[in-house]
Amino acid sequence: MASAREVHAVSSDPVKVRNLALGLLALTKTAENIFKEWELTFLRDIAEQSETVIALSPKERKEFKFSARQSEALLALRDFRLTSRQAEKLFEIRDSVTLHRDIKGISVRNLIVRCYENRLDLDEGDEEFIVGLWKSGATELRTPALMRLKRCSIQLGELESYM
Repeated sequence: MASAREVHAVSSDPVKVRNLALGLLALTKTAENIFKEWELTFLRDIAEQSETVIALSPKERKEFKFSARQSEALLALRDFRLTSRQAEKLFEIRDSVTLHRDIKGISVRNLIVRCYENRLDLDEGDEEFIVGLWKSGATELRTPALMRLKRCSIQLGELESYM
């Protein structure tokens, strides 16, 4: 989860926004179906928007202020800053694709093995999930899968609820 300081620092700097968006988009080359369609559209739009602001020289900004096209005039008049909602979604996307190797110092692989040994105490969907993780030999998980593993681990007593 991003801190308020990090959100503010990134959301007001078009270079940092562009770099973060392009870095996330680069993940599509290594992992298939990592993003939903709206996330891809959002990341492309944010990268393009920040690129446009970065490319404006002070002279161009001055010329755009008096442009007949409203979009150009608005671009020139405002400093680049993501809205709170845009920044929140950008960091939410980043956090959802982050790989984690442990939960509070306990390795993901160790938790998967422990849950696999006690899998019969889980409901059918969670049991299939744990078996799939065990068979894959996963040592790190993305946030959504990690949260499901954590829930299963707490249910089986392998983790305390405060972890």
